[in-house]
Amino acid sequence: TQFLPSSYIAFAVDFDGDGRRDLQRSTADVLASTANFLRGHGWQPGQSWEEGSGNYQVILQWNKAQVYAKTVGEFARQLSEG
Repeated sequence: TQFLPSSYIAFAVDFDGDGRRDLQRSTADVLASTANFLRGHGWQPGQSWEEGSGNYQVILQWNKAQVYAKTVGEFARQLSEG
């Protein structure tokens, strides 16, 4: 996960409770901050991420490359299936 400084300020969270928003060494902070970014841009849990959907547009807020958005969506699908 990569954050621009402005995104770090707006969306990074201290999910592991150690008093720091550590996006280099804390997996919990990284994942929670990424989820917070997506939610802050309109992510709708349980909805499709397919091309043209609202969630697909949210992924494009992270990175404008279509191939990136499709890869992130596919990775999320595979994670959800275990």
